Amino acid sequence: MCKVRTHHLLAINGALWTAIGTKIAITGISDYLQAPWGKSLLWMIPLSVLVFAGFFVMFTGVVRKYSDRILSMRAEKMSVFRTFSLKGYLIIAFMISLGISLKYVPGIPRSFFAWFYCGLGAGLLSAGIRFLLRWLHQLKQ
Repeated sequence: MCKVRTHHLLAINGALWTAIGTKIAITGISDYLQAPWGKSLLWMIPLSVLVFAGFFVMFTGVVRKYSDRILSMRAEKMSVFRTFSLKGYLIIAFMISLGISLKYVPGIPRSFFAWFYCGLGAGLLSAGIRFLLRWLHQLKQ
C-alpha cells in the first residue's frame, strides 16, 4: 500500500478536494457560458451562492472531522486510504454515483448543472483549501 507521513495526508486530501472542486466548478462555468443570457441568469447566480453556502457548511464539518481523524493517527506513516472511514467512502461513492446519474436523466435542463455545479465545485474547492491550510499549520508546529 502507498504509505506517506501521516500529517501529509492533509495535503493529499487538500490537493484531491481542490482538484475535484476545480473540475466540477469548471463544468458548471462551462454550462453557465452555454446558458441563455437574460432573466435566467438573474436567478441562477443566487442559486449557485445558496448551493455553495450549503456545501460550505457541510464540508466545514467534514474537513474538521477528517482532519482530526488524521491528526489523531499515531503511526508515523499511514496508508492514504485510511483517511476516511468506511461510512465516509460510502457517502463519497453515493455522491459520485448520484452526480454521474443526474447527467443522464432526461429533462434536467443544462441550467441546473450550471448553478448546481458552480456551487458544489466552489464548496469542494473551499474544503480543499481548508485541508491545505491545516496541513501548512501542522508544518509550522
